[in-house]
Amino acid sequence: MIKMLKVEWIKEKRAANSTLKYIVPVIFLLFNLFMVNLMGQSPEGRSYLMATAFNWYPVLILPIVLSLLVVNIVSKEKEEHLTFQRRLNLSVEKILIAKNEMVILELFVILILSSIGIYLVGRFFLQEEISLKIMFLATCCLFIGSLPIIALSFFIYNLFNKKYLVILINFVFTFPSAMIAVTSYWKFFPWDYNLRILCPIIEVHPNGTFLEKSSPLTSMNAVFVGLALSVMVYILITVLNIGMERGKSHV
Repeated sequence: MIKMLKVEWIKEKRAANSTLKYIVPVIFLLFNLFMVNLMGQSPEGRSYLMATAFNWYPVLILPIVLSLLVVNIVSKEKEEHLTFQRRLNLSVEKILIAKNEMVILELFVILILSSIGIYLVGRFFLQEEISLKIMFLATCCLFIGSLPIIALSFFIYNLFNKKYLVILINFVFTFPSAMIAVTSYWKFFPWDYNLRILCPIIEVHPNGTFLEKSSPLTSMNAVFVGLALSVMVYILITVLNIGMERGKSHV
């Protein structure tokens, strides 16, 4: 398994995903600065920078980024590479798991760099009081809440073998997430997990407005449920993906 991961690491060094890891945090930071500039001065005890960072990221940026990470790592495998892997009798399960782990690692790097950028700019440039604890919790929740989208992206690509469909489906399904996240049906819609999990952490409504302390959306119960669901959905979809890959290898 470690050898498979090393192989994927070497492949990714000069691939598009290697560039994405460093470009996305910069674009994200500039986008947030632009949004904060439009909003003006943050209310006392609140941070527009944190609100836009952890509200817009799951809606506008992460779905596209995750789609690209998955599409790039899968589509670079040409037919001759796949044929060679079959001849060597390499485990399709291990290959798929290695690709999953690589995308997860790339997502982790993107989120860490983005969070560090947001904290430094907010604390030292905008002079906002940003809690390191909240920043850490929000980043961890955003990371875990994104796992189902990674698995679903692999599933969509395996099912249709079309790059644009992965991006399109994730983009389209993310749009209603802000509305579904505030309903009792949010548990059945993985594209809204991030938004719902982050509500109690950053105290921001999925529509981008600040929450009152008395709002039911501030209940930490949703965090625990959302994190557990994220891991479970990721595992279930990944197992399904492995089954699909096995079926293809026997054709």
